[in-house]
Amino acid sequence: MAFIDFDAAHPGPRLWDLALAAYRFVPLSAPGTIGEDVPVAEQARRLELFTAAYGLTSAADRAMLLAVAQERLVALVEFMRERAAAGDAAFARHCAEGHDAIYRTDLAYLRAHAAALRG
Repeated sequence: MAFIDFDAAHPGPRLWDLALAAYRFVPLSAPGTIGEDVPVAEQARRLELFTAAYGLTSAADRAMLLAVAQERLVALVEFMRERAAAGDAAFARHCAEGHDAIYRTDLAYLRAHAAALRG
C-alpha cells in the first residue's frame, strides 16, 4: 500500500518525504486546521515515536525534521501559488478554497511550538 499525492509529486530529498509524512500523520497541524485537535505535548510524543522508528532518536534529529517540515510547507505554498498564477485550474481552486492558508497557519504553528515539539 502507498499514499500518493500526485498534485505536487516530483523527485526530492528523502528527508522531505519523511517531514511531510510526519506533518500529515503525527499530525503537526495547528488546532482546527484539519479537524483533529492534537495537543502540543501529544504531538511531541507522537513525533518522538515517529522519528525513532526512522532512526532519528535525538532532539537535534527532531529539530532537523521540524525545520525541513517548515521548509516543505513554504515550498508547497509557493508551488501552489505559482501553479495557480500559471492558470492551473486545480491549484487555483485549492487556493480559492484556502488550502494555502491552512499550510501557512500550520507553518506559523510549527514555528511557534518548535521547542516543545523537538523535546
